Amino acid sequence: MSDANIYYQDTQDVKTIQRIVGGYFTVIPLADNKLMYVNEEGEIRRLPFNDSAANMIGYPIYGNVLISNI
Repeated sequence: MSDANIYYQDTQDVKTIQRIVGGYFTVIPLADNKLMYVNEEGEIRRLPFNDSAANMIGYPIYGNVLISNI
């Protein structure tokens, strides 16, 4: 079981995104005009593996993520 979460919020506010993902972030485009924001140092910082987010995109994701509309 993962200790990381997926949050759904329509925001482009940098401070809000950083608060949710826990630092600097990378943006991953998703289908249906959505974006996934992930902590860009998640693996290096040894954040918890995010099973749900990884299953959505097909490769490992660590830490909390935010999904937002474009």
